[in-house]
Amino acid sequence: MPNQLTYRDVFRFVPNLIGYTRVLLTGAAAMSMYYRCPTSMFLSYALSELLDAADGHYARKLGQCSKFGEVLDMVTDRCTTTILLTYLAELYNSRPLALLFNLITVLDISSHYMQMYSQLITGKTNHKQMDADAHWILRAYYTDRRVLFAFCFGNEAFFLLLYVNKFIASSAALYFSVALTLLAFPLFLIKNTINVIQLYESAKDLAKLDAATLNSQNKTASAAASRKKI
Repeated sequence: MPNQLTYRDVFRFVPNLIGYTRVLLTGAAAMSMYYRCPTSMFLSYALSELLDAADGHYARKLGQCSKFGEVLDMVTDRCTTTILLTYLAELYNSRPLALLFNLITVLDISSHYMQMYSQLITGKTNHKQMDADAHWILRAYYTDRRVLFAFCFGNEAFFLLLYVNKFIASSAALYFSVALTLLAFPLFLIKNTINVIQLYESAKDLAKLDAATLNSQNKTASAAASRKKI
């Protein structure tokens, strides 16, 4: 009989060790932001985002997929993006942009939380599992890892380039960086459109579940009342 796993074994899964590394890199990126070390910030943040693809790869390859790892990955993603958007709101010193960055943060957190909660409460194994009747955009986004990586990478690259553009001294380098920012913009736009769809579809799934539950309760109550009359 094989040895039984303990929670400590799950904590030591390779993809989860990668997840802890991402947390440390996010902390290093945040510290670099506020201590005005843009090179260190760029390297830490970019490496954290690249490792985001590695943890899932090794989880599947080594048979080490876990609920803890899924939540660790999602929480790290949300915290990493929130830290950068919060700093961008300060860095650009513009009320309209600060409002926009805050709205993007709210959309990012709420859409993913709603998606995870609705998937789990309706019996799915994780928030990326899509039924045949799921919205076609969400199916394409979550079932093809290349599509998922492209939009997530493009979205984070757009935010990171907005940060980098504020610290580039060379005109030629700035032109190149701005060009990359413009190339990443459509990916950012589509990714956040997907977040809006995800938020609505998840809310709809929860409301459908509520309606079905209440209809069942009302039917049971009506049947009980009818028996009492008899």
